[in-house]
Amino acid sequence: MTTVLEAAIPDRASFCTLYADGPHMRKIREGETTILSYPRDSVVFLYYTYPTYREAMAVRNTRDGGISLPCLSKKVSVLFRVRASGVDKLKRAVGFVNANCKPDAYSREDGFYVRLAYVLERRGKLCRTTLGKIAGVSNGV
Repeated sequence: MTTVLEAAIPDRASFCTLYADGPHMRKIREGETTILSYPRDSVVFLYYTYPTYREAMAVRNTRDGGISLPCLSKKVSVLFRVRASGVDKLKRAVGFVNANCKPDAYSREDGFYVRLAYVLERRGKLCRTTLGKIAGVSNGV
C-alpha cells in the first residue's frame, strides 16, 4: 500500500470542485487534471464545492486510512469537517495560523485540530485571540 496521498483536481467543472491546501511534495499536470502529492502523516485542508453546498475538512494522510473521499487516491483520517460559513472561517483561520505561528497549520498534533473545530463552530466572527491561544501565540494576536 502506498503512503503518498494524491489529490486529483480536475481543471473543468464536474460533480464537485476541490481546492487542496497543504504541504505538497509534488505537483503534476496530466491532461486536464492537476495531481498534488502529500507525504504520510501530513495534514491537508480540503475545500469541496458541490452544486448545492460547500464543505471543508482537515484530513491526515495515515497508514491505516479511514474513509474514501472524492478526488483522493486513498482513504484518509478526517480530523474535522465544517460546512457553510465554517468554510470561510477555516480559510481565515489557516491563513492566520500560517502567518503568525510556528509550526504552521499543517504540522500540528491532532488535539490542535479538535480545538480549532470548536473555535470554528462558535457563532459570529472568528475570534483571533482565541485562535492565537490554541495555536500557542504568546501575545494572543
